Amino acid sequence: MRKLLNKLLLKFGYLITKAPRLLVEQSIESAGMLPEHLTEKVTIGESAETPDNELYEIFAADTNVHKWRHYFDIYTRHFDPYRSKPIRMLEIGVFRGGSLRMWKQYFHPESLIVGIDIDRNCQQYEIAEQQVYVRIGSQGDPDFLAAVNKEFGPFDIVLDDGSHKTYHQLISFTSLFRDALKEGGCYMVEDMHTNYWTSHVDTPQSFIELAKQMVDMLHEPYLGRKEINFRHKHAEAVTELALSYLGANLNGIAFYDSIIVFDKRLKKLPKSEQR
Repeated sequence: MRKLLNKLLLKFGYLITKAPRLLVEQSIESAGMLPEHLTEKVTIGESAETPDNELYEIFAADTNVHKWRHYFDIYTRHFDPYRSKPIRMLEIGVFRGGSLRMWKQYFHPESLIVGIDIDRNCQQYEIAEQQVYVRIGSQGDPDFLAAVNKEFGPFDIVLDDGSHKTYHQLISFTSLFRDALKEGGCYMVEDMHTNYWTSHVDTPQSFIELAKQMVDMLHEPYLGRKEINFRHKHAEAVTELALSYLGANLNGIAFYDSIIVFDKRLKKLPKSEQR
């Protein structure tokens, strides 16, 4: 398993080497540079409020969907820009089919929604006449993912709500981000809290730890360079850069409680202005 994972990760220029850092039944150590008033314990309470958006209303009308309440504002923030025209969406994890129907109702009516799952019973949730499709296979199988992409992709949105095992999250991302996600697309991984549970961490490093490293890759253009190298029309300004694929195509990474979002867009050379 590790050999296959490392082979895929090396394709993108990085390798898992660190041991997993789990917080299971442990307290979070305070970062040494943070003052005590930012790390002291405070109490949070329960809220009776429900999300105030259209997507939650669609969700609430279907009894076969399971989602955490706080996800809906995050979905709306990142998915709303895709609603004005038909899109292609891949959801990893079908369960009882409710989320496929939810996305079909939320996005443009001509959108194509594809769900994948290892449970063959999920095939019954396909609604081909409405462009809602289900394919049976493992998110940890790169060949299966490539076949789904060949049949239906590339996709505007990929949502990983699958097994939540770190191995599957890593394989899915490394198999899909480059070839199966469109320019301007959104790759979202949810239920990231499972990366802090020993039952779900089956790789040397969790997906969250890898995503933290990708924050560094997001800033790859600046490594080993100075501001003057990006100053507009300056004699020392660089005119082109050779970056890793992720360094060149990650436009942004957003971290939320239990969700990480990756925005894909080919970078332009950063420019600094002095007037």
